Amino acid sequence: MQRFEEVLNEWLKYTEIQVKPSTYACYVRLARTHIEPFFREVPMDHVNQSMLSSFITEKLERGRIDGQGGLSEKTVKDLMSIITSVCKYGEIVYGIKHPAVFKWKYTNFNKPIEVFAKNEQLILEKYLMEAITPAKLGILICLYSGLRLGEICALRWSDLDPVQKVFHIRRTVQRIYNKNKDRPTEIVISTPKTQNSIRDIPIASNLWRILFQFSHQFEKNSCIISDKDQAFFDPRTYQFRYKRYLSACGLKYRNFHALRHTFATRCIEKNIDIKSLSEILGHSSVNITLNRYVHSSIEQKRSQIEKLCMDCFF
Repeated sequence: MQRFEEVLNEWLKYTEIQVKPSTYACYVRLARTHIEPFFREVPMDHVNQSMLSSFITEKLERGRIDGQGGLSEKTVKDLMSIITSVCKYGEIVYGIKHPAVFKWKYTNFNKPIEVFAKNEQLILEKYLMEAITPAKLGILICLYSGLRLGEICALRWSDLDPVQKVFHIRRTVQRIYNKNKDRPTEIVISTPKTQNSIRDIPIASNLWRILFQFSHQFEKNSCIISDKDQAFFDPRTYQFRYKRYLSACGLKYRNFHALRHTFATRCIEKNIDIKSLSEILGHSSVNITLNRYVHSSIEQKRSQIEKLCMDCFF
């Protein structure tokens, strides 16, 4: 009987030619870091509901490599997606059926996604503008365009259209698995996440004024957010820089994607139509925008509750 680890490696080879390098890199990282150590030496036909439940519990409670708690629900779902795909591959190639895997129902955790409150956003913007630099500019770009971290790191001055005043989003910077080389990962510039991610985004007038001031200081092919050598930022390095900015202005740390969530939330608060927002964010459907990225603030909820008071007796 084939071991799970063997079928997993076969599936990875099969999948490599069908997905983008960045997606494959994610599969390999999750497989090597979390799946292989747990299922090593386990025969394929021994993978059952009980084992999967133990795997999920372990990863949610203490799955982080640094020992600082559990993995996010999304990461665990991604792990289960890989395991399910491996078992389906095993069924097709070796005839090994795993009904327990295919009947698994994910719990809908719906963990609240953090956004910056309006006053926090103003504090951050004030700090950035006191001594604006190309690196700090990336934070403002995200707050007023909703770009992903990799898209911001890949953005060049040549992607800025001075006539239409739009960003042309055509590339993203990613760290991917580096097969057969000295380093385990490498930084690459590739096409965006999906076809919908290739898009043009109008630039807000306040952001345009700042961009225009910087645009004459750099070569067209240099990156908008850059360090002294004008090379692009490693997304991971830029996240560390962003964390320093938050600390400097006394704000609670939220991951970089919270800036994108904040942009979407502010747009909804200003009654920007969902279809336009969905296209700006690069989503394939309006439902993704509503369900994943738009979150009512406590101010919004309070204003809705107050509507009940309009016709009350007391």
